[in-house]
Amino acid sequence: MPDAPGSRVPQGLRNAVSGWRDPQHRDGLALVLSSGLTSVIGLLYWVVAARLFAPEVVGVNNTLISTMTLLAVAAQLNLGNALLRFVAVAGASARRLVLSCYAVAGVAAAVAGAVFALGAGWWAPELQHAVGAGPLIVFFALATPAWTVFVMQDYALTAVKRATLVPVENLVFSLLKIALLALGALVAFSTVIAVSWVVATALTIVWITVFLLRVLPSGSSGTAAPSPVRPRTVARFVSADWTGGLFTLAVEFGLPLLVLVTLGAEQAATFGIAWAIAYGLYLVSHGMGQSMVAHVAADPAGLAAARRSMTTKSLALVLPAVLVIVPGAGLILSIFGPHYVATGTTLLALAALSAVPNIVVTETLFAARVRQQRSVLLGVPAVLALLVIPPALVLMPVLGLTGVGVALVVGQSVMAVAILAQRWVAARRDAR
Repeated sequence: MPDAPGSRVPQGLRNAVSGWRDPQHRDGLALVLSSGLTSVIGLLYWVVAARLFAPEVVGVNNTLISTMTLLAVAAQLNLGNALLRFVAVAGASARRLVLSCYAVAGVAAAVAGAVFALGAGWWAPELQHAVGAGPLIVFFALATPAWTVFVMQDYALTAVKRATLVPVENLVFSLLKIALLALGALVAFSTVIAVSWVVATALTIVWITVFLLRVLPSGSSGTAAPSPVRPRTVARFVSADWTGGLFTLAVEFGLPLLVLVTLGAEQAATFGIAWAIAYGLYLVSHGMGQSMVAHVAADPAGLAAARRSMTTKSLALVLPAVLVIVPGAGLILSIFGPHYVATGTTLLALAALSAVPNIVVTETLFAARVRQQRSVLLGVPAVLALLVIPPALVLMPVLGLTGVGVALVVGQSVMAVAILAQRWVAARRDAR
């Protein structure tokens, strides 16, 4: 129907706005907003760090944080995705499910962090030399489980349809770590950047855990579960999702360590900052996917429409950002100083561009979580890791950081084209 005479708001604009009011997209937008706030304020954090400390110090601390994050997210065994998938159907056992997942992931993370630090002399000698063996063990043994629980809290909030609190949580965390960084600069010890990050994490965990205990139904609430959620069901789900997730983590969080080992601390500093910007775009489709799973888990029949809508909304947010970042990469990096402009401009442009095909990869994985398609959850990340990491290792000695950017954009594009081609073939087959 055409707009009524005198209508102030075009019908198309009203439809676009109303689409974002849908609970799935509203919660997804809240998660995207959270990622955006975290990325922007995270950049401010690294601006402060880059201005207060030498590139070598920033590079070592960035690698500490990136490696700890890699271990923490790997050690949570993808139980965060299990919360998204099963809390909606757990009924009165939801609180027990969340706390059990926290406990299992926390113990696994503490072990993973301690093992990494104890063996750092073999697989990360540069990191051990820069920090010291004792402090490295303390940092990873404490920081890794803390970050694991911190990551899972966003999934728990989304699962209980409280995703609108996630931006507030991450805003408080981001501002808190900047304040702690400024205070720590007065002490000026070499790992102050990483320590400020961990203290802010611990304080935020306490706040959100108290909130979740208030809103999650307890075993005595009498709420019936729509379907039983048995440990075996969760274990089968996470076995494939976690294994596939390890390959995703190797791409998203393992690259900083590979850059440090291959190109040195100064190049690692540049990569860390450029990747923090580009990864913010990856988090757009990730946030929309989390919301999709939380809202469709109890009614998988609506997945096809929800999946199409997720892709459309993600593209609507990512494409404009890419069109700004790609030509403006040098200007953006100039905020951090000339070293970062000289070494990271092309990397940032390519890494940002890779976020577009990543939307197809991400929506495929989140749809597979709703359907519990274990082969997709394992296979897609494994192939993507093979498409990105070996080429990056080959190209880095030749092209430097630009080689990593080339590997990212080519690997993501090849994976997205393969997914779309397989989908097209399946549709043609079903149409016969």
